[in-house]
Amino acid sequence: MKLEDLLHFETDDSCAICGNRGINILTIHHIDGDHNNNVYDNTILLCHNCHHKYHQNRGLSLDDIKKRKENLIRKTLTQYGINAMKIACRNDFGVVAMPFLLFHLLDYGYMSKEENQMGYGEQNDATARFAITCSGKELIEKWF
Repeated sequence: MKLEDLLHFETDDSCAICGNRGINILTIHHIDGDHNNNVYDNTILLCHNCHHKYHQNRGLSLDDIKKRKENLIRKTLTQYGINAMKIACRNDFGVVAMPFLLFHLLDYGYMSKEENQMGYGEQNDATARFAITCSGKELIEKWF
Protein backbone atom coordinates (compact mmCIF):
# COMPACT_ATOMS: atom_id res chain seq x y z
CA MET A 1 0.00 0.00 0.00
CA LYS A 2 1.34 3.42 -0.91
CA LEU A 3 1.98 5.89 1.90
CA GLU A 4 -0.65 8.37 0.76
CA ASP A 5 -3.27 5.62 0.50
CA LEU A 6 -2.44 4.43 4.02
CA LEU A 7 -2.76 7.96 5.41
CA HIS A 8 -6.15 8.42 3.75
CA PHE A 9 -7.24 4.99 5.03
CA GLU A 10 -6.29 5.71 8.64
CA THR A 11 -8.28 8.97 8.74
CA ASP A 12 -11.11 7.93 6.40
CA ASP A 13 -10.23 10.79 4.03
CA SER A 14 -10.47 13.42 6.74
CA CYS A 15 -8.20 15.75 8.69
CA ALA A 16 -6.59 13.87 11.57
CA ILE A 17 -7.16 16.82 13.92
CA CYS A 18 -10.52 18.45 13.15
CA GLY A 19 -12.18 15.76 11.04
CA ASN A 20 -12.93 17.95 8.01
CA ARG A 21 -13.51 15.65 5.06
CA GLY A 22 -12.49 15.92 1.46
CA ILE A 23 -9.46 14.80 -0.48
CA ASN A 24 -8.98 18.26 -2.02
CA ILE A 25 -8.53 20.00 1.35
CA LEU A 26 -5.99 17.55 2.79
CA THR A 27 -2.22 17.81 2.84
CA ILE A 28 0.52 15.55 4.18
CA HIS A 29 2.28 17.04 7.19
CA HIS A 30 5.76 15.78 8.16
CA ILE A 31 5.80 15.51 11.95
CA ASP A 32 9.57 15.96 12.30
CA GLY A 33 9.62 18.75 9.70
CA ASP A 34 11.85 16.75 7.32
CA HIS A 35 10.08 16.54 3.96
CA ASN A 36 12.48 13.80 2.87
CA ASN A 37 11.42 11.55 5.76
CA ASN A 38 8.41 10.07 3.98
CA VAL A 39 7.52 7.19 6.30
CA TYR A 40 4.14 6.33 7.77
CA ASP A 41 4.89 7.22 11.38
CA ASN A 42 6.32 10.62 10.41
CA THR A 43 3.36 11.74 8.32
CA ILE A 44 -0.21 12.72 9.11
CA LEU A 45 -3.08 14.14 7.05
CA LEU A 46 -4.14 17.67 7.97
CA CYS A 47 -6.60 20.03 6.34
CA HIS A 48 -5.20 23.32 5.11
CA ASN A 49 -6.63 25.15 8.15
CA CYS A 50 -5.03 22.83 10.74
CA HIS A 51 -1.77 22.75 8.79
CA HIS A 52 -1.72 26.54 8.79
CA LYS A 53 -2.59 26.68 12.52
CA TYR A 54 0.36 24.44 13.32
CA HIS A 55 2.90 26.36 11.22
CA GLN A 56 1.64 29.73 12.53
CA ASN A 57 1.72 28.54 16.19
CA ARG A 58 -2.00 29.19 16.60
CA GLY A 59 -3.24 26.54 19.00
CA LEU A 60 -1.97 23.30 17.47
CA SER A 61 1.24 22.01 19.01
CA LEU A 62 3.70 19.32 18.00
CA ASP A 63 2.63 17.38 21.09
CA ASP A 64 -1.01 17.51 19.91
CA ILE A 65 -0.02 16.10 16.54
CA LYS A 66 2.17 13.37 18.06
CA LYS A 67 -0.60 12.26 20.43
CA ARG A 68 -3.08 12.06 17.56
CA LYS A 69 -0.61 10.14 15.39
CA GLU A 70 0.01 7.62 18.17
CA ASN A 71 -3.75 7.03 18.41
CA LEU A 72 -3.99 6.60 14.64
CA ILE A 73 -1.09 4.13 14.67
CA ARG A 74 -2.83 2.12 17.40
CA LYS A 75 -6.05 2.09 15.38
CA THR A 76 -4.42 1.23 12.07
CA LEU A 77 -1.97 -1.43 13.26
CA THR A 78 -4.48 -2.90 15.78
CA GLN A 79 -3.67 -3.93 19.34
CA TYR A 80 -2.95 -7.50 18.16
CA GLY A 81 -0.47 -6.15 15.64
CA ILE A 82 1.28 -3.86 18.11
CA ASN A 83 1.53 -6.63 20.71
CA ALA A 84 2.97 -9.02 18.11
CA MET A 85 5.54 -6.41 17.08
CA LYS A 86 6.53 -5.76 20.71
CA ILE A 87 7.01 -9.49 21.37
CA ALA A 88 9.00 -9.90 18.15
CA CYS A 89 11.23 -6.97 19.20
CA ARG A 90 12.06 -8.75 22.47
CA ASN A 91 13.08 -12.10 21.00
CA ASP A 92 15.00 -13.49 18.03
CA PHE A 93 12.18 -15.79 16.94
CA GLY A 94 9.20 -13.55 16.19
CA VAL A 95 5.63 -14.63 16.89
CA VAL A 96 3.41 -17.49 15.81
CA ALA A 97 -0.07 -16.30 14.89
CA MET A 98 -3.04 -16.79 12.64
CA PRO A 99 -2.29 -14.83 9.47
CA PHE A 100 -5.57 -12.89 9.50
CA LEU A 101 -4.36 -11.12 12.66
CA LEU A 102 -1.10 -9.87 11.15
CA PHE A 103 -1.32 -9.78 7.33
CA HIS A 104 -1.92 -6.01 7.40
CA LEU A 105 1.54 -5.63 9.00
CA LEU A 106 3.06 -7.49 6.04
CA ASP A 107 1.35 -5.07 3.65
CA TYR A 108 2.76 -2.11 5.61
CA GLY A 109 6.26 -3.64 5.71
CA TYR A 110 6.45 -3.98 9.51
CA MET A 111 6.52 -7.78 9.71
CA SER A 112 7.46 -10.61 7.37
CA LYS A 113 5.98 -14.10 7.13
CA GLU A 114 8.81 -16.54 7.74
CA GLU A 115 7.26 -20.01 7.66
CA ASN A 116 4.00 -21.88 8.04
CA GLN A 117 3.63 -23.72 11.34
CA MET A 118 0.38 -25.65 11.04
CA GLY A 119 -2.15 -25.86 8.22
CA TYR A 120 -5.92 -26.19 8.18
CA GLY A 121 -6.53 -26.73 4.48
CA GLU A 122 -5.07 -24.03 2.30
CA GLN A 123 -1.51 -23.28 3.38
CA ASN A 124 -2.20 -19.55 3.10
CA ASP A 125 -4.49 -20.00 6.09
CA ALA A 126 -1.88 -21.82 8.17
CA THR A 127 -0.63 -20.62 11.50
CA ALA A 128 2.69 -18.99 10.67
CA ARG A 129 5.78 -17.50 12.23
CA PHE A 130 6.13 -13.78 11.66
CA ALA A 131 9.30 -11.74 12.22
CA ILE A 132 9.59 -8.02 12.71
CA THR A 133 11.32 -5.97 10.01
CA CYS A 134 13.78 -3.13 10.58
CA SER A 135 11.07 -0.54 9.90
CA GLY A 136 8.72 -2.35 12.30
CA LYS A 137 11.35 -2.31 15.01
CA GLU A 138 12.01 1.41 14.44
CA LEU A 139 8.29 2.18 14.74
CA ILE A 140 7.90 0.22 18.00
CA GLU A 141 11.02 1.77 19.54
CA LYS A 142 9.90 5.28 18.58
CA TRP A 143 6.22 5.13 19.59
CA PHE A 144 5.83 2.32 22.13
